[in-house]
Amino acid sequence: MFFSLSILSVLGQNEFTRRPQFQTKTSLVYYYFWEELEDGSIAPSTMYTPFSLNRVVLIDTVKSSKRCTLKDTTFMQQVLEIGRNYKLKDHFTKKLQGNKFVFNCVYPSDPQTVIYIKRKGSWRSYNAKLVLNFFSFQDKISFASSGNNLLLTHQDNIPVRNNTYRVFSYFYPDNAGGPRQFPAFQHVFAFTGDEISKQIIQKQQPKAKRYLIFVNGYRGPKYDKHESRNEVYLNDRTNYWFKIDDRFIKRLNPDTSFYLDGSFPVSTSNHQSKLGFGLSYLFSVNARSSSKKYKRLNQISNPEGFDYRYSRGVLVGKAFLNEIHNTPNSYLTKDTIDIVCHSMGYAYTLGLIETIKDHVVLGKFYMLAPENAGYKGLDWNTFEEVWQFGSNLGQKDADALCYQDGVAPQATVWGIDAQQSNHVGRICSPYNWPNKHFVHSHMVYSYDWIFDRIQKGQPGYIH
Repeated sequence: MFFSLSILSVLGQNEFTRRPQFQTKTSLVYYYFWEELEDGSIAPSTMYTPFSLNRVVLIDTVKSSKRCTLKDTTFMQQVLEIGRNYKLKDHFTKKLQGNKFVFNCVYPSDPQTVIYIKRKGSWRSYNAKLVLNFFSFQDKISFASSGNNLLLTHQDNIPVRNNTYRVFSYFYPDNAGGPRQFPAFQHVFAFTGDEISKQIIQKQQPKAKRYLIFVNGYRGPKYDKHESRNEVYLNDRTNYWFKIDDRFIKRLNPDTSFYLDGSFPVSTSNHQSKLGFGLSYLFSVNARSSSKKYKRLNQISNPEGFDYRYSRGVLVGKAFLNEIHNTPNSYLTKDTIDIVCHSMGYAYTLGLIETIKDHVVLGKFYMLAPENAGYKGLDWNTFEEVWQFGSNLGQKDADALCYQDGVAPQATVWGIDAQQSNHVGRICSPYNWPNKHFVHSHMVYSYDWIFDRIQKGQPGYIH
């Protein structure tokens, strides 16, 4: 009897919770939507777990329409659009089909949840913690509380720092007809809807995995104002990597690959502005000789811009931990992380590493044309391997100015020269590689030489 009721409850929850087909990524803030009846119980088939965002979007019930006539999924789409808007505003107003919605936005630095509850046609929203607790009695389910601990009967308390979970506690009636003091059974669900109670009860320890992260740089003038949303993706959605990511994946053979967006405005780079980049290009693109002409490249560090991108990398690191710590016992295992970054993605990656370094094993780090590379770095001895690939500016017999990378003029990454190791170093493009140019020397499509020219056993070989 107990077993059959338990199975039925799981099947019921799969019908109870729905996930619309929104384009969703892994972020810091998880969103829940449901409708409540007059008795406070949740209406069947109205709970949605549609997306996560990197901002808290709360509806202003005073300034918004009192009743919402939109379909639930259409309303959720409005919240999603505001949550992923490139404008970092505190207030947004949306008008649609005779409805007016005013939303207030907060930009958090730690994982949390937001709950939207619909009562009598009106939506309200609330901040909540990572574990949502639900109470089930006499075929009705109600929201009870939220917290940052998984509290299960006869189980150790499990602190939750990443991701989000729902705990459903099922109660039998006592002799007076009310719920008994302790639940008859409980079930835990991940945000995706997966039932994970067995993993928790049996204290299953996840198998350690090896992940590969690609961190892109500047995506071009067209997207200059489209600052990174600091989300975790499972594909190269902008075709930034020109398929060179496939070559890294084939060599490194990760369990899963992730993609992070390290694109920020030109103002955060050493160029300081689009005009600064343009002038450097005009004065450098045809210059062939004289070491003095290297000064035409924008090599003066922009520490404020670098540090801003670094701070955003700290944020995406927390979103990444949400992605890999996707069960309560994930903390028992340390996964190994390999990283490939390009250009502006260098500063962003350092922030990422600062966040995750105590929770993972740092594997191999490959830097392609890192921007402002000499400004800041890490203790490279904590990695299995660290290699910088790019133009040979600053080296003996450096190429002529017109062949140098002018987009991110290369300097040796901070701290690499100080390492006494044959697994750390700077590798410059071959002297006879044909794609050398102010712009082309920088682009990822010019880095196939890493695979075509570096042989097994040589420094910088990808394996």
